Amino acid sequence: MNYVEIKAAAKEKMSVCKMCRTCNGETCRGWTPGPGGKGSGSSFVRNVSKLREITLNMRTLHADVDVDCGVTLFNTTLKAPIFAAPIANVPVNYGSSVSEADYLEALAKGCKDAGVLPFFGDGAAKEFFDLPLETMGRYGGYGIPTIKPWVNEIAIEKIKRALALNPVAIAMDVDAAGLVSLKKTPTPIAFKTLEDLKIIKEQIHVPFIIKGIMTVEDAEIALLAGADAILVSNHGGRVMDEGISTIEVLEEIVNFVAKRCLVLTDGGYRSGYDVFKALALGADGVLIGRPYSHAAIGGGSEGVSLYTRQLIGELEDAMRMTGCTTLGDIRRKTVNVRF
Repeated sequence: MNYVEIKAAAKEKMSVCKMCRTCNGETCRGWTPGPGGKGSGSSFVRNVSKLREITLNMRTLHADVDVDCGVTLFNTTLKAPIFAAPIANVPVNYGSSVSEADYLEALAKGCKDAGVLPFFGDGAAKEFFDLPLETMGRYGGYGIPTIKPWVNEIAIEKIKRALALNPVAIAMDVDAAGLVSLKKTPTPIAFKTLEDLKIIKEQIHVPFIIKGIMTVEDAEIALLAGADAILVSNHGGRVMDEGISTIEVLEEIVNFVAKRCLVLTDGGYRSGYDVFKALALGADGVLIGRPYSHAAIGGGSEGVSLYTRQLIGELEDAMRMTGCTTLGDIRRKTVNVRF
């Protein structure tokens, strides 16, 4: 099985996502629920298009040595600073004929086999948190559960259940407070204040990741709340229309944080070359969403592992062709930014 075959198989197994040649949000504008961006879809589209405005600086006069993109994050040794992003309810969002349980199993096994970490999602229906926890339980807590910004009482109950598995870390995607579909459910969801986040942080004895940071102001609040990492994310363009892309705000937020916590990012990343661009602007790691879902749906755990190996190979190639031997060599000067 190769990646072309995996993508073809995924297309056959999905009735909503059209498995476009380039996953850029154009075809699925406004498809929420579904794989698309909110409203006009411009935020999703912008995430992808702005990455094309960054190019790599080729350097060929350097020592001929092997490159190493291995890293330790969240006390876990990874083959690359790459993560599968949290996506839930693939039968609805993708029209997947692959069940949620089989999808999660493919993601967990494939990521572990390939040496990267998966984030797992959450949702209003009970199974969208129970199934990821069951999956993580089979893999010794390998992975990062991502809890929606429920009212604190519900969020803390879910945190305690997740902590029982001794996960690598726990994330909260605070930007999900903007999901209209969740606002309409009986389960209370709410935007989070600094005090809310402090209360939540007090419950967590593993690294706490706050996902959904798009401004320096929110980065400061996350730091004050004691976040161990922030995730520069606009929820794949699914929570706000007419928004800026994640790559456009990444460098400013990284400079403000100044190593006081880890900075991860997601939103439109598709290749190892895209990962390189984010690392060059200061990110510690990159989450990739839709393509990992396609790989899991189309090829199971083997598809996830194969896609991960492709990403790592592309990242290594980008490093080799820019004169970078280790991740520490990837600097701002290795890229050109045209925005």
